[in-house]
Amino acid sequence: MRHIYLILASLLTMFSFQAHAAFYVAPQIGFTAGGSVENQEGTEYDIEAGESYAISLETDFDKGRIGLFYATQSSKVETLNTKSSMHYLLFQSSIYYPVQQNVSTFLGIGLGGSYADVEWASDKYGFSASIFGGVEYQVSESVFLTSQVRWLGTVVDNETTGSCNLPSSTEQCIIRFKTDWMNQFSANLGLNFRF
Repeated sequence: MRHIYLILASLLTMFSFQAHAAFYVAPQIGFTAGGSVENQEGTEYDIEAGESYAISLETDFDKGRIGLFYATQSSKVETLNTKSSMHYLLFQSSIYYPVQQNVSTFLGIGLGGSYADVEWASDKYGFSASIFGGVEYQVSESVFLTSQVRWLGTVVDNETTGSCNLPSSTEQCIIRFKTDWMNQFSANLGLNFRF
């Protein structure tokens, strides 16, 4: 919860010069997939796809919007039951294209950082990037229905390892991220509130 207060304070400070501009808050729920680990023998295990949660805080800028995007996904590694949790905080910019009355499409990019809350990596922070696009439908003067697909790429620590247990035996294994760059893909649906 403390992270949300920091994000709000940052946005208010960053956009105070645009007092006349609209401010948008968009909570979203989605589905995120991607990422894998490998054991000491090179066997690959995928991070299970699952629900994810996100929020964006933005303001108008030229023909689009700029702001912050936060997303989180808690999952586990298939077969191994080892927990995995990813957190992204990105500064993003997007441009909007009106399609018809009350409907717009958008395309954007984001840069920032990630936090990999996993047992097998010692360096949990990394650089992140994102490309996203979607559709927004204006329900009322201040409420929009928004949907988007997003690629999330992040630098992860594949130099350190951690232990895991194979469910079919008492034998222990050693795992690490498969590469030093992890790709995830998400599809989100949410409401966007304009203030």
